[in-house]
Amino acid sequence: MRVIDAHMHYGTDRNVAASTCVPYLVHGEPDSVIRLLDEQDASHGVLFPHDRRMSPPWDADYDKANAEIGIAARRYPDRIIGVARIDPTFGKEHTQALIDRYVGEWNCRGVKLVAGYDFYRPNDMRIMGPLLDKCEEYGLTVLMHSGDAPRDLPYLQAQAAKAYPKVTFQLAHIGMHTFLWEAILACQEYPNIVVDMSQAYPFDIMTFIKNVSADRLLYGTDVPYQSPAVEQMKLKVIGLSDEDLEKVFWRNAARVWGIERTE
Repeated sequence: MRVIDAHMHYGTDRNVAASTCVPYLVHGEPDSVIRLLDEQDASHGVLFPHDRRMSPPWDADYDKANAEIGIAARRYPDRIIGVARIDPTFGKEHTQALIDRYVGEWNCRGVKLVAGYDFYRPNDMRIMGPLLDKCEEYGLTVLMHSGDAPRDLPYLQAQAAKAYPKVTFQLAHIGMHTFLWEAILACQEYPNIVVDMSQAYPFDIMTFIKNVSADRLLYGTDVPYQSPAVEQMKLKVIGLSDEDLEKVFWRNAARVWGIERTE
């Protein structure tokens, strides 16, 4: 069955990578991404930088880390969906200029946000508005780390989705179990929200599908911190129909990330 991995980190150095589930996935080596995709029989991967800032030297606005994504996405445009890590607290002009440049230089397809690391609230439109304006302009998907208090919470992220109904929001991890029902309620309320299942328990996946739909759930691994083999096994053991497995493993991601339009 075809697979699209909708949640892949890229940008760890060798020392960090050695302690992860995928010790060979390191920044500066796009071939390592393709090796990982091939090992899980994935046609495409949604790739974004490691969440923390590269140090040393400090990569304050993630521009250096995003450049590595750009190199990988340009080298393998038929396999890698490049996504930029953005800290919107740098202000309107800086944020919008970065997005303009990434879209123009390497066909950036979305942004990855982690409000907890960058110290803002995702429902604060003074900070989020300029970024989301650009996402709406370019048709970019917004991928949010979700499920950690006090900032990365589904009910706060849902308020951003409410304010920008034309933008698609992908909430990672189905709320990290603790906030599973917040993620479910957010999806029930706003049709422009989907979730990915990386790090989620099988119970979380089953509960989400029962209360929302398999149409709103994307397969993702959270590599290199989780094992693709384990993430795939979660879907295979919970008794989904072949139709629902296809939706979760690739059809939903192809729709959300516009992959079919590029083939």
